[in-house]
Amino acid sequence: MSRNSFLHIRLSYKWIVTIAITLGMFMSLMDSTIVIVAIPQMQRTFGATIHDVQWVVTVYMLTQAAVIPATPFLVSKFGGKRTYVWTLSAFLLGSLLCGFAWNLPTLILFRLIQGIGGGILLPMVMTLLYQTFPAEERGTATSVMGVPLMLAPMVGPVLGGYLVTSFGWQWAFFINVPVGIVAVIVAQKVLRPTPPAQHAHFDGAGFLTAAAGSALLLYGVSTVTSGNDTISNVLFLFGGIALLLAFVAIELFQTSRGQEPLLDLQRFGDRTFTFGVLTQVFFMFLRFGIIFLIPIYLQTLHQETALQAGMIQAAQALAVMAILPIGGRLADRIGPRPIAIVGLIVFAGTTALLMTLALTTAIWMIVGMLILLGSASALAQQIPVAAMSRIKKEESKEVTNGSTLLSVLQATAAPMGVAVFSSIVQVRSQHYTVSLAAQGMKGELLQLQSTLLAMHESFLIAALLALVASVTMYLVPKWNKSVRKQAEQVSQIETSFS
Repeated sequence: MSRNSFLHIRLSYKWIVTIAITLGMFMSLMDSTIVIVAIPQMQRTFGATIHDVQWVVTVYMLTQAAVIPATPFLVSKFGGKRTYVWTLSAFLLGSLLCGFAWNLPTLILFRLIQGIGGGILLPMVMTLLYQTFPAEERGTATSVMGVPLMLAPMVGPVLGGYLVTSFGWQWAFFINVPVGIVAVIVAQKVLRPTPPAQHAHFDGAGFLTAAAGSALLLYGVSTVTSGNDTISNVLFLFGGIALLLAFVAIELFQTSRGQEPLLDLQRFGDRTFTFGVLTQVFFMFLRFGIIFLIPIYLQTLHQETALQAGMIQAAQALAVMAILPIGGRLADRIGPRPIAIVGLIVFAGTTALLMTLALTTAIWMIVGMLILLGSASALAQQIPVAAMSRIKKEESKEVTNGSTLLSVLQATAAPMGVAVFSSIVQVRSQHYTVSLAAQGMKGELLQLQSTLLAMHESFLIAALLALVASVTMYLVPKWNKSVRKQAEQVSQIETSFS
């Protein structure tokens, strides 16, 4: 082949789209891991408690959960390309503002802006991918996209540790600026405009009750579990529950009248989907709660730098990359259900093992525990595959609805886990401070040991809840091989976020 003819070879449009959306997704996923590494330094800089600083993580996740259901309307109203470019721009603007935050409240506010973009990215990727690739090529496309998306959780902690150690926590956000600019330019250049729908309907009542209910529920749970159980906080908690029940009533009413609901809840009539999603909610709650505590243990209690902590945490991501393909092949043979159950049992055992962590635990032991944790998480990635396994590939509307429901619920469960586990550590460390001080312990050792013992209690609770999740996974009906492939295609993108 001549040089000139080689230069005229161009990638087909579908693969250009894959490159464009993968770039944006890589940035979003890497940001999440970098911010987690930076949490201890933010805590020291702002003089904040664990309970206060967790809002940097939870407000972002909660915003994601709130905006995900609005994605189908935005695509219908403005078209896929415009919505995706605006999404990236919102994420980029939020990242820039976060880097310039001058105190904790402003940082939390700017994380909300960043979360608007980050939340819409997941369903937008699925929408653009499914609009571009024919059904028989979607598995290949998601597999190709999955490689860089699995690299992001491995690169993030190391890169984040270096940036935070060398330049400060602000660079956990500033790193997104050059990557984000490139992602926006590429998307603007290569994506083809898609015409908006003529009659786009938005379920405003459903959106408001879901978003407000989720926010109030998270705030109520966070404050009550931290011991601040005043009447107003209890009212926030019950108000959130009431709004979410109103949301369910609104959606069912919309469906009964033949109108387009924000989320079609009829999918929960399927036992496979219901128990699969319930298990995924448990898992996301536990996993993100534990992920939030690990860098605090490494940097605050074990006295590692952010860079050292990031390198240690990379072991978990490496384990996920190594075990994920094995788990997928085994699930092809025997179904996702038993693989997920094994993953949850290993996760329970590993979180129980974390209770042996001490202030002077050897690094190789910590790395070994994180490898086990990553391996368990990789096997548990089959949970959403099992949840979607009864939806046939011809049911495109059901595929979209099921994946949206799954995205919303797991995006809600993750910040709830962070809020609850940080609150447990906050409250129980105060209890242990009094108890250990009475025994004669003083100074910095008193604070460190109190926090460590509180973390041990959190790990115990996580282990017990993981066993409960394995029971709910057992209640999922056995594998139906005829529809496995479609479920796997849909869930490959879903699991890249968990």
